[in-house]
Amino acid sequence: MPQAFIDQYLFGPGERVVLEGTMERVWRRGRWLWPFFWLASWPEMLFPETGLDVPVSVDIRAAKEPSLRHVWRRDFRFPSGRRRRFTSRMDYDERLRRVIEVIGPAGILAIDWDMRFEPPSTLLLGAAGWVLRLGPLRLHLPGWLLGSGRAIETADLSRPGTIRIDFMVSHPLLGDVFGYVGEFLVRRRGLSG
Repeated sequence: MPQAFIDQYLFGPGERVVLEGTMERVWRRGRWLWPFFWLASWPEMLFPETGLDVPVSVDIRAAKEPSLRHVWRRDFRFPSGRRRRFTSRMDYDERLRRVIEVIGPAGILAIDWDMRFEPPSTLLLGAAGWVLRLGPLRLHLPGWLLGSGRAIETADLSRPGTIRIDFMVSHPLLGDVFGYVGEFLVRRRGLSG
């Protein structure tokens, strides 16, 4: 597995990872979906802005409470001056053998991710389902309601520490509705760095 993926995903408490890069394109489909994305920006889940050459940083920190989890804080800085942030928490579910990404206010939504490494340098992530989390209650949501996501991360073997990401949200009735594509430089640091 490329060192960039090891640095990005396989670290524990006392360390953090910083991804710095530029999204060549951040897009969403159609003006008529703008209100949905605007509403989703309030709890920092998605956002309506689009742009080219958008600087992005991601700060990832590990915590053990009670099991290992990673908190991802993403910061998109649009050329207009607008900043959009969204935060999620990645947990590994031993029972499902999947990474669960928890998003939204109070972690109300969760995405089950199927992750697969394809040698020599590609990591594929596909959304396996959505779960509404209301206290101890877990409700599996149908795919037609929120759609699905997929991400393809490719480590650039000629440039150590560099990854390329292509992320997209699709809906079975509406097609591709949101996405971004670009590059990051991955750096592992101590918490003080």
